Amino acid sequence: MGKWSVMELIGISAEDKQDFQEIYLSPYEVEASESNFYSQENIEELADSIRMVGQQQPTVLGRVDGVYKIISGHRRNLANIHNIETGAFPRDYQAKYLYKDMTPAMLELSLIVGNAFNRRLTPYEETEQAARLKAALIRARDEDGLEITGKLRDVVADILQTSRTKVARMDKINNSLAPEAREQYKAGNLGPSAAYETAKLPEEEQRQIAAQAAAGKEVKHKEVAEKVAEKKAEQAAARAEKAAKKAEAAQTAAAQAGLQAERAAENADTSASRLTEAHMNPPEPAEQQEWTTRDWAIYHLRELMSVASYITEDDLIILQDILMAATGRRDNERH
Repeated sequence: MGKWSVMELIGISAEDKQDFQEIYLSPYEVEASESNFYSQENIEELADSIRMVGQQQPTVLGRVDGVYKIISGHRRNLANIHNIETGAFPRDYQAKYLYKDMTPAMLELSLIVGNAFNRRLTPYEETEQAARLKAALIRARDEDGLEITGKLRDVVADILQTSRTKVARMDKINNSLAPEAREQYKAGNLGPSAAYETAKLPEEEQRQIAAQAAAGKEVKHKEVAEKVAEKKAEQAAARAEKAAKKAEAAQTAAAQAGLQAERAAENADTSASRLTEAHMNPPEPAEQQEWTTRDWAIYHLRELMSVASYITEDDLIILQDILMAATGRRDNERH
């Protein structure tokens, strides 16, 4: 199967069915899509309408591994079955369908795109639709090579013909709204703005709001937004206090370090003075052969102490390397 583009999928919702083939099937021969989450209400009213004026739009199918699955028209198919079951249509009745071969991933994506504009959705359904569309786009990209250009959120907004801001708000609800609050959102007891603000709160506070909504109390967006603002202010104050404590601790540590450095310098100067006064005299030429490496090390270290104030950073690095090497040899002998 060749690659699909997002524009081809948008064509499904725009009634551009030129790539679909026409077929007549019994309503019992097609299957509802397992992932369909759209409302299936008022089937009897639709069945009456079809019986009186006929089916105005054919149901759109995706054929997956030889099985016909509904993309768009779940209610129409149920209405035809209702008419057969009630005797309004004969048992061998066949309806007109349009179908196209596709993969499971493309069926999921086509289901969402094909139903995006067919009915008036509740805020919960819009939010669920955005989440399903995003997941379906990722799956179709990974499994079927769907070509997606630009940011995924922008693509979702373009397909659903809504703003990026609204998609971002729905993402927040999908990602952060607690299950209890989500149930109230689904039931219509929590509006979209209130649900968005609720999703910003800790889960415990979200559950409290959900309990209020379940009890029939109106949850106003403004009240939840004020609670969110209070929570942010508390968090900002806590961060500021923590930062102030860190700064104070840093200042105290710096003052202590400075004092210790002054004392160390004083001690170093004192030690240098004492060592200068009592430093070893260099050996006479006749005695040099009798001096050990340890004797020479002590002599040079004492001499270094007398000129410690003139040692550079490069000199210090060399001395550190010498100290590390000597310490390593000592430790090896101990083991």
